[in-house]
Amino acid sequence: MSIPAVKPVAASPRLGALSLLMEQTREPPRFANVRATLRIAFGEVRFPEKLTPMEAADRHRNLRNPGAYSGPWRESPIPMQHLVLPTNNLAMTSHYAIVAVMGPSQMGKSEIGNNWQLHSVIYDPADMAFYSPTKELTASYVTTQINKLLEECPDVAARQLTTASADNIYLKQFRGCDWHFLWPTGPNFRARPFSRGRLDDYDDFDDDIADQGDAVSLFSGRTTSFLEYGSKLYVNSSPKKGPKRGIEALVASGTARRWWVDCQQCAEPFEMAWERLSYPTDCSAIESGKKAVMVCPHCGRPHEHNEKSFLMATGRWVGKGEIAVSRASGKNDGIDGELEPNTIDSYYWDGVFGLAPWANMVQRFRLAEQRFEDHQDEGPLKSFFQTVVGRNYVSRSSGDAPMTVDALTERARASDYRMGEVPDGVVAITMTVDLGVDRFSVMAVGHGIGNRAWIIDRFDILTLDDGITKLEPFRRREHWSVLYSKVLKRTYPLKRDPSIRVPVFCTGVDTGGSDDATDNAFAWWHDMMTGSRRERRPALSPTHITLLKGGNRPNGRILPSPTPDAKRQIPGAPQVELFVPNVNRVKDMADYRLRRKDPGPAYIGLPVDLSDKHLAELRAEEKVEGLWEKPDGARNETWDLFIYAIVVMIRLVGWDQNLTSVPMWARPPRPPAPVAAPPPTPDDPNPTPTPPSGPRVTVSRPAGPPTRPGAGRSGARRGVRVVRSR
Repeated sequence: MSIPAVKPVAASPRLGALSLLMEQTREPPRFANVRATLRIAFGEVRFPEKLTPMEAADRHRNLRNPGAYSGPWRESPIPMQHLVLPTNNLAMTSHYAIVAVMGPSQMGKSEIGNNWQLHSVIYDPADMAFYSPTKELTASYVTTQINKLLEECPDVAARQLTTASADNIYLKQFRGCDWHFLWPTGPNFRARPFSRGRLDDYDDFDDDIADQGDAVSLFSGRTTSFLEYGSKLYVNSSPKKGPKRGIEALVASGTARRWWVDCQQCAEPFEMAWERLSYPTDCSAIESGKKAVMVCPHCGRPHEHNEKSFLMATGRWVGKGEIAVSRASGKNDGIDGELEPNTIDSYYWDGVFGLAPWANMVQRFRLAEQRFEDHQDEGPLKSFFQTVVGRNYVSRSSGDAPMTVDALTERARASDYRMGEVPDGVVAITMTVDLGVDRFSVMAVGHGIGNRAWIIDRFDILTLDDGITKLEPFRRREHWSVLYSKVLKRTYPLKRDPSIRVPVFCTGVDTGGSDDATDNAFAWWHDMMTGSRRERRPALSPTHITLLKGGNRPNGRILPSPTPDAKRQIPGAPQVELFVPNVNRVKDMADYRLRRKDPGPAYIGLPVDLSDKHLAELRAEEKVEGLWEKPDGARNETWDLFIYAIVVMIRLVGWDQNLTSVPMWARPPRPPAPVAAPPPTPDDPNPTPTPPSGPRVTVSRPAGPPTRPGAGRSGARRGVRVVRSR
């Protein structure tokens, strides 16, 4: 009897893999280290060590800044004493619900939030939401700052989950907590509860998000379920919205702490602020910066910039209810009094104790002041105080009485020139055109050296050249042809010599109002650039006409680069460009110039017969919370036309006060040099008569017999040459 063969048992896939591994390596597989495994396991359930957020940054963060300091955070040579208190008050052990910081750009405001997020992952895990003004800015912050933070902190990166969804632009997942990166919209605040949050660049947020309120209120409303355990919000921004708004209002409602230091000589405390910097003003901006010092208000001792670290070492934050005293007194680290209770811990940061050298700050301020003196442009000054000093800019005209219509009327009635005359001093004339339903509103402005200006003419075009057909600029494209004969070809006589006429340098045309108006303006521009033989109209250059449209970015550049419009572009024709100026800033400049009471640089001259209606239009708008607004029913065409006249000159000559780029054909001829007559003598029976004033006209005739009037083409032609002496 035969015994059946026993089939071998098939090895399981796992045993097969182990056998294959042993066959390849000739070694048994290595098992994990039991001690290390237990150490990691118990470390995960061990209660975290009690560290403050700043201590966590000192322990775990290593900066990587190519071109600057790279190394451990705690060993940074840059004074960072002002970061300690606001960073540590973000810990959940602090009773403050909100920590708010207002300060200049690039001073470490965001680093406070970054160090707080580091601390939250390692020592106090909880979900956190980060909000930036736009989706694009949020993505940029993650790629440039958050990803860099993970590289600088291996201990944080080690706690990040390894799943595919744990590391993307808008979500970072860690063991025990998540980081959400959002932007301020209604859905991003609604139904998204978080116990901790960051609002970065708060003044760039809308005041009313989705008709539900500001970002601070919306976030606070989403923390209701965490009230028993505590919530925390960090808000930071450079000031941009103006006094008593945005971040400034939030900081003012909190503890409102300011940075105080002790003098290195008398040891008395003083606030370290921009106003304490002293520098000479009778030299160049660079020399002023080199000589900038921080002066003690008690003993007058100047502190050089290289002593800044010693001043910072004595610094402390002093809030509402507290008084700074000398550290030498031994009182509570240089503070006396009791801080007023508040749920908002807030700080005013000043650029003088930030990263910017004092020399650089003073140099930028002097240059911004020079820009204002030369061009009445407050933009650089506003940018300096908001981004370098860290406070809202107060306009230099805020305490001045506005220029009234009565004052302008008095100026006009005392003028020495009339409408349609070009006074001495004018270098170039611009025409500006505003569109109406039934008219073109037109104004001529003369421009002189030093931003001097004269209103030369102001009129409305109501009909075509026939004087009968009423204009419809929005509906009738062919009606735009009237601008060539009544505006572009226009010339104005000199007041001193009406026989000399000055042409128009450039014409600016407002294209706003409707899409039809813009289409008509572009078509007319192309027509002017190509010319017309039938109408005997030559082709013009693109610098003869400037198409304009008012911009709606009050904090933008005065005149950004023009934007071509491909939709309205005609193939093979010159490329039309549309200029979109920051009219809010230009109106600030024009307002300052109107306030000048004495003739000179930036003074605006008015003709004696300028109508009361047009004078009132110059003062039709008023400034409300930093923006120029027109009251309902008011007419402001003259004001808008003057604004566009300034824009046209900025486009063509830039910021050159001497107008050196104005071509000769657009300039009035220079007045003739006065001819001094020799004094008569008693022996001279025929004294030399005094030559008449004005240009001398010489008439010369060709030699030969005179030709009778009415001679045919075959006869000799009579020639006359007129020569004007200059």
